[in-house]
Amino acid sequence: MSRVAAATGASANDGYRWRVLGVVMVGTFMSALDSSIVNVSLPNMMASFGASVDDIEWVVTGYMLGFSTFMPLTAWLRDRIGYRVLYIASLAVFIGGSALCGVAPNLPTLVLARVLQAFGGGAITPTGLAMIAEVFPPKERGRALGLWGVGVVVGPAFGPTLGGYLTETLGWRSIFNINLPIGVVGLLAATRVLRADKPHAQTHRGFDLPGFLLLTTFLVAALLGLSNGNREGWGSSYVITCAILSSVAFVLFLTVESVVSERILDLGLFRKPQFTVAMVVTSARSVALYGGIFLLPLFLQDLMGRTEIDTGLLLLPGALVMGLVMLVSGRIADRFGTRASTIVGLALIAWFMWTYRRLDTTTSTWAVLYPTLIRGVGLGLLVTPVMTAAINAVPTAKAGMASSMLSLIQQISGSLGIAVLACVLGRRATFHLAVVGQGLAGTRPALLDATRALVLRAVELGSPPSLARLLAGSLVARKIAGAASVLAFNDAFLVGAGIVGAGAIPALFLASTSKARERGVPAPAELVE
Repeated sequence: MSRVAAATGASANDGYRWRVLGVVMVGTFMSALDSSIVNVSLPNMMASFGASVDDIEWVVTGYMLGFSTFMPLTAWLRDRIGYRVLYIASLAVFIGGSALCGVAPNLPTLVLARVLQAFGGGAITPTGLAMIAEVFPPKERGRALGLWGVGVVVGPAFGPTLGGYLTETLGWRSIFNINLPIGVVGLLAATRVLRADKPHAQTHRGFDLPGFLLLTTFLVAALLGLSNGNREGWGSSYVITCAILSSVAFVLFLTVESVVSERILDLGLFRKPQFTVAMVVTSARSVALYGGIFLLPLFLQDLMGRTEIDTGLLLLPGALVMGLVMLVSGRIADRFGTRASTIVGLALIAWFMWTYRRLDTTTSTWAVLYPTLIRGVGLGLLVTPVMTAAINAVPTAKAGMASSMLSLIQQISGSLGIAVLACVLGRRATFHLAVVGQGLAGTRPALLDATRALVLRAVELGSPPSLARLLAGSLVARKIAGAASVLAFNDAFLVGAGIVGAGAIPALFLASTSKARERGVPAPAELVE
């Protein structure tokens, strides 16, 4: 019997474990939802605060960074205060951070509130996963993880749709305020359902402070360098300092973790080949889950002029498809193998981003929509099998640490993916602006004739000649900038496709069939029975 079940007196066949799953899924869904619900609202926030793309991305990456930096603390905190107290406290912090986001007067305050919100969310996910792993017996754990995985992945998938509706009808602050009533219900349910559990016997084990500080330094320095490279210059002392600091911190972190007795992350789990492969595949998948959904709403609203609701509705069918495929992905993986399911899923996701290399302001609604359906199929095929493979690759006693590391890798990869694609977007926009300008210079007579026609038309409509020339020049400049932006988005999607496609290489080393049965855990086909 698991430690949580034993501590609470839960029997192996009562309904307590399913009530725990329900409570955990509420918190997990809400935490995962907030990683993407802001995406559709970003243009609205940019207008509200007068921010650039490089600035506004911190609303997303700040959340993911806070999520990532706090998550390694959860294993240590679970041992000191127990699952119940940690989960309830994390949910309360998340609710408080959401309230602060809803009243933030400026962008820096909003980013700081998002980080605070993420501190709570960063503990909710791994703590909830560890609770599920411990209260469910091995023969039911796979099914429970499959149901839990629906909340983890469907939350970010439905985020843009819900965010678009709320932003257009109630304003962007409502996407944070909606967490308050849901969070309070989840908090009350947790206090009533979760039974008191005893902390681990090693309550007073030391905390790996050097490892925690080095990991945090690595993450913060890397994201600062990537996010500010376009503005500061990639050869600037700022970016070089960030690169050196992140590299040194990472090397020192690996060194410290190899010699200390109490590690913040158990890097020894990477000696399990299937765990390592699952982590790498998760990294590649996170680029599509977070990076692609960061880019698409910006393109649809800023360049195609679509509303927040339109954008959200365009993304909704793909989310529904993903949820439906996840319900049968276990059976598919059981019949064709985990490796085949994962490779096909990655290929479909890469194809989704590859298709958008031709995205334009004149692209039809269907041409925007159907790649998101393909993306939904791809994500649905690989999420549950890969997650189950990672958890099943380690001993049950290590399930809590494995869940923390799995969530950590997903968040780090997602935040780095957003930063990289935003960086590509900025650099290629500058490049294409120069190229388009040079191209127009080669057709200068035609450009002058077009500008002259615009001036004459403005004069005919009653504008003074000087104002007419200014308006015509502004219109031409906007057209040039718009064309350059379209090409830059195309390049960013192409880079994303390459990253996800590369994830198929390590996926070749996944076991062709699930090892779950050998350890008493159901094969993927049993996850939804």
